[in-house]
Amino acid sequence: MEGYLRFYIKFQGYTMAVVCILASILATVVIYQSNDMHYPLEEFYNYRFMGSSALVFGACWLAVGVSMLYGIIKEAKVYLYPFAIMYMLDLFLMFLRDIVSVWTNRPWYEIILLNPVAGFVALYITLHIMLSLVAMGKLFEHDPLALRGTNFVRFKTENRPSEFDPQEQLSDELSLVTE
Repeated sequence: MEGYLRFYIKFQGYTMAVVCILASILATVVIYQSNDMHYPLEEFYNYRFMGSSALVFGACWLAVGVSMLYGIIKEAKVYLYPFAIMYMLDLFLMFLRDIVSVWTNRPWYEIILLNPVAGFVALYITLHIMLSLVAMGKLFEHDPLALRGTNFVRFKTENRPSEFDPQEQLSDELSLVTE
């Protein structure tokens, strides 16, 4: 693969991992300082961003971001899977939140999938992230980094009779033809 394309794909991964780590730390601290740990039941539609569940998700996103950063550095496809799984889980929770918001007659501008601009942005970001993960996975699978080491190759210089000898093979074939 071309060097500049490899750099671009890995740069996308590094950007996603660093933004994930920084955003998870910042969002978790802000949610912890500004929110109460207990909410009334009528506000439970926004459970992803409230109370102790937000702290759990923040810690999970931090671990996922570190895992992805390690996977990109080591070029191991396995460490990219937690990011994809966590992103899809968070997207599913957002979808459930929107369903509950429609059910409880929340305003349409608070519902991400009904708001045209927010829906377009969510779709674009989801496609961009997933295609970047697929590209990194293919890159790591089909074009891995060269193994670092001495790259020492030992060549055999002597030809023993037990090894392949073309003259011996030819004499066996000639004996079959002359018989």
